Amino acid sequence: MPKQRPPQTAAWIALDRVHSLMSRQIQATMTEHDVTRPQYSVLRLLLEEGQQTANALSSHMGVTPGNLTGVIDRLEAAGLVQRERDAADRRCVTLRLTGAGTDKARSIIPSTRGRVERLFAALNPEELEAFRSSLKKLEAALDTEEVSTPEVQAPVAGVAS
Repeated sequence: MPKQRPPQTAAWIALDRVHSLMSRQIQATMTEHDVTRPQYSVLRLLLEEGQQTANALSSHMGVTPGNLTGVIDRLEAAGLVQRERDAADRRCVTLRLTGAGTDKARSIIPSTRGRVERLFAALNPEELEAFRSSLKKLEAALDTEEVSTPEVQAPVAGVAS
């Protein structure tokens, strides 16, 4: 008999499993193009949004600027991204795609989007929109820390839980 779980736990388990399965599929596409998922995100954002600072990129990606530094270092070493220092404020660094970076982004984005479309093919348009809407609502709650964390009681020594 299947274990009964609270609906939130069941939803989290399902989301975690779907994320793992989809991540493996998406990673296969990234590997075909010799980029990591964070590198893909940087290439896509720079192609679609244009040049921007590392802070703006990290905000779009939901990571810290420090986490992004290594990703940008590797993209720069590969000749795909260029850092440009602001003449007025040397602390401000703008990132832009090189010609090779633009070519790479233009080749990988369509194949990645095609893979994603195939992964979501099991959902009809209405289901997909409801799913997307629910995820956006959850993301907004998590992003603004509206979700409260319940108090977790530490186990009492000598008492079995």
